[in-house]
Amino acid sequence: MRIGELASATNTSVRLLRYYEERQLIVSTREPNGYRTYDDRFVDRVLQIRGLLDAGLPTRIIKQILPCL
Repeated sequence: MRIGELASATNTSVRLLRYYEERQLIVSTREPNGYRTYDDRFVDRVLQIRGLLDAGLPTRIIKQILPCL
């Protein structure tokens, strides 16, 4: 799915998804035209990230605990 589709599915802004990618919380692949594409499993991952951020955890800690979830 493309970044806009992921944003719609998770009710998250495209800019915030780019930030998550910059912080290495999610990973995209690039199509030949440069578009970001994401696996469907990132819908749940983004929702987890948002929940952890709402709980007050910083992104550096979230990055460490995501593999355990």
